[in-house]
Amino acid sequence: MTNLQGSTIMVAGGAGFVGSAIVRELLDQDINVVCFDNYLHGVPTNVNRIKGPLTIVHGDASNTHSLMECLLNNNVDYIINCIGDTFVPTAYEMPDRFFDINLGVCLNILKAADTCKIKRVLYISSTEVYGITDLPVLDEHVALAPVNTYAVSKLAADRLCYTFHLEHQTPVITARIFNCYGPRETEPYIVPEIIYQLNKSNTLKLGNIKAQRDFTYVHDTAKALIAVLASDIPNGDVVNVGSNVSYSVEWLAFKIAEIMEVKDLNLEIDQDRIRKLDINRFRCDNTKLKKYTNWEPTVDIEEGLKRTVDWFKANSCTWSWESFVEGVRIYR
Repeated sequence: MTNLQGSTIMVAGGAGFVGSAIVRELLDQDINVVCFDNYLHGVPTNVNRIKGPLTIVHGDASNTHSLMECLLNNNVDYIINCIGDTFVPTAYEMPDRFFDINLGVCLNILKAADTCKIKRVLYISSTEVYGITDLPVLDEHVALAPVNTYAVSKLAADRLCYTFHLEHQTPVITARIFNCYGPRETEPYIVPEIIYQLNKSNTLKLGNIKAQRDFTYVHDTAKALIAVLASDIPNGDVVNVGSNVSYSVEWLAFKIAEIMEVKDLNLEIDQDRIRKLDINRFRCDNTKLKKYTNWEPTVDIEEGLKRTVDWFKANSCTWSWESFVEGVRIYR
C-alpha cells in the first residue's frame, strides 16, 4: 500500500455525488485535495463549505490546456477521475454527449497524466459494463456485454485505460463501482427518486420494482476507492467495488417509506419508467477488493438510508437535480 498522506490528489468531478464524498474522505485522511469540476452535474455547494487543504477549480476537463494548467499549478500527484454522464435514461436522448464526456474526457485525462508525470490515475467505471447476466454475483472476469448507450460509453473508457497502460505505460487502474446512495446525490437515481416522491405523497410511481442492485453508502464507496488508489493492484487492472448484498427496488420503497413515516404506501408501476433493456440483478463479488485493501463497508443499508433522509430534510427537502428535471419525463 502507498502512503498518500502529504500528497496532492485531484478529484476530477469532485463536486458531484461520489466525487464530493471522496473529497471529504481524503481531507479526513490529511491529504491535499484539488476539486476540479465544470458543474454540469456537480454543484458548488457540495464542496464550497468544506474545511481543510482543499483547492476548488472551476474547470472543464475537455479543455486540455485548462486541465494541464491545474495539474501543474497545484503539483498534483494523483488523479481520481469521477467525471461522467451517468443517468441511463438521459443517454437515450443524448448519446453524443455521453461519448464526448465519458470517453473523450477520459482520454484527455490520460494524456494529461502522461505529460504531467502523474503517479497514478484511478478511473471510476460502472458495473453496467457487464450487462445482462444470469450469474448470482459478478466478479471481474464476467463477460462485458453492455445493453445501453451509457454502459457502452463507460466500457469504451474502461478499455481505453487498459490499452493506454499497455501502449504508454500509463499508471492507471479502473474501479467498477456498484450502486451507491447517500447525501448530495446529483441525479434522480432510485433512492433520491423514492425520497423525492414520498416527500410529496404516499403514492410511488416506479418502473421495474423487482430489479435488485448492490447498494453501498457513498462514503463507504469513497473509502474503498481511496484504498484502491493506494493499493498494490497492478496498473492496467480492474477491481469491483460493492458490498456483496443486493436489495430490490420494492424493498427500498417500503423501507424508505417506513423511515419517512409515510403511511399506507401506494406503489404504482409506471411503464414509462421501465428501461428499454433492464438488468434484473447486480451483486458484487468483492473478493479482489478485500484481498488488496481489507475494505469492509461500515454503514448498513438501514442506517445509510436514515442518514440520506436526514440530509434531505436538513437541506430544504430538495435535491440539486430537481430544478433541471422538473416535468421532464425522460429524466424521471
